Amino acid sequence: MYSIIVKSISLAALVLAAFVTLRGIPQILLQLLVCGGALFVMMEAVRNRKYIWVAGFALPFLSFNPVFPLVLSRSASLAIVFLCALAFLGSLRYLRPKLRMSLASITDLPSRGESL
Repeated sequence: MYSIIVKSISLAALVLAAFVTLRGIPQILLQLLVCGGALFVMMEAVRNRKYIWVAGFALPFLSFNPVFPLVLSRSASLAIVFLCALAFLGSLRYLRPKLRMSLASITDLPSRGESL
């Protein structure tokens, strides 16, 4: 569930970046959202051993990095935003998180009629 939420928020931030030019703090927050979402998807892809997705999300991670920002023309940045949005849409469709086993709890044990 967290995976879908993070990917959707990053996709919404990319749609906002496509239509509005932001400056200052809002731009940095938008970059953090997209960069963090890309890092989250990359970690999820490593856990699932789908290394093509890791390479595919290197572009959003590097282009929206707030520490070392990439300055491009408006048309080039729109093309990158479009490609990143396609990557996030594809990850929503094709990259599912691997289900993990839950840990057994002491409350899950059947009652044996004896004290602990």
